[in-house]
Amino acid sequence: METILVVEDDRDIAQMIATSLGKVGYRTIIQQDAEHAHSFLKNGAVSAILLDLMLPGMDGFAFIRKLKKDPAFSAIPIIIASAKDDDADVVAGLELGAEDYIVKPFSLKVLEARLRAVLRRHDSSVQPEDSNTRLQKMGILLDSGRHEVRNEHGIVDLSATEFAILELLMKNPGRVFSRERLIVEIRGGDVAVTERSIDVHILAIRRKLGEKGILIETVRGVGYRFRDE
Repeated sequence: METILVVEDDRDIAQMIATSLGKVGYRTIIQQDAEHAHSFLKNGAVSAILLDLMLPGMDGFAFIRKLKKDPAFSAIPIIIASAKDDDADVVAGLELGAEDYIVKPFSLKVLEARLRAVLRRHDSSVQPEDSNTRLQKMGILLDSGRHEVRNEHGIVDLSATEFAILELLMKNPGRVFSRERLIVEIRGGDVAVTERSIDVHILAIRRKLGEKGILIETVRGVGYRFRDE
């Protein structure tokens, strides 16, 4: 049974989420602040974290930064669930490494779908290692078996969503993907995702790739592609 850590200071909302996720087979652990959540993680493994931003003490942004800097926790997927709906907050959360961002109030069914999609992406990233899992194009090496990307400077730290986008583009050099198509390909058609989150992930991939970021090209009015050799 997969365990979901719910970091939420509103007891009613936390319990509502826990009840809903419990009905579809997840075990939930509720923590009402980031400090207690971090203490729990030191002793207990979780499959994903559902995180509010406006928490007492350490806020959600600071909590994400803390986890992403620690190799023991950096791979845990995080879904932000917050009443903060400004574009700046969404962009900040995704750029820090959150896998998804859902705005309160939200449908519990949508939350379950988002969570399934995130967990599915992480499960599918664990594959037997063989030569067919490696893509090497113009100085970028993508290894699906290791879930690892390298450039001339070493390992590039990508989130699971960023990895999935880059892998899709590298497998189809020269092909233009619209934002809608990228959403369907990497998350499935059953998940409501905004186009702005795709733009944020593309910007993050380019920044992390450094000089190689120019290989991901924008086709104005259409979408994105990986440069064809």
